[in-house]
Amino acid sequence: MRRYVIGAAIAGLAIAGMGSGSALARPSKPTPSGNMNLKFQGSEYALVSSEATTIQIDGLGQLIADKQGNLSGAETFTAVNSDSQTENVCSGSVSGSITPPSGNFGSGAGSFTANLTFTPGGNSGAYCFPSGTTSMALLCNRTLLHENLASELDAGTYRCVATGVSVSGGSDSINAATMGARIGITRGNNAPNS
Repeated sequence: MRRYVIGAAIAGLAIAGMGSGSALARPSKPTPSGNMNLKFQGSEYALVSSEATTIQIDGLGQLIADKQGNLSGAETFTAVNSDSQTENVCSGSVSGSITPPSGNFGSGAGSFTANLTFTPGGNSGAYCFPSGTTSMALLCNRTLLHENLASELDAGTYRCVATGVSVSGGSDSINAATMGARIGITRGNNAPNS
């Protein structure tokens, strides 16, 4: 009987010891990787080579972000003129930033803002605005899985609408646009959910 009691006590201590290590250890704060995916889609109403043109846009990109919201990376998009049934595949570099809200949630200043500037590569067609840079101002909401990352702007997923799109350089112009964008952290071993 005594052996049974001692054996049960040792087994109980071993089980308690195994459980206490994980019970006392706090989960570490997830660290965003800074790797973010970009998806955007919409229409631009533009003047291209002195011709009024409606351009349908569908694009993807990959961005590297830091905690302060600075962005840089690459994007590729398809630009289609439905009137002439022609398309250009446009690729180049993108840079920009995300800015936190200046007001309270639900107020006029309670949303995130972002800006992206696209610089086309050397093989760009007319609908890529090859002689200038295209800038997009965005108004965004953010979904965040881990509240402790609220101050880190490279965490979470931003869903945005364009509040302005313009071209600088060259003679072409974008007169109006309706555009939606999603900027979200990637997932995987090197990019924890955030």
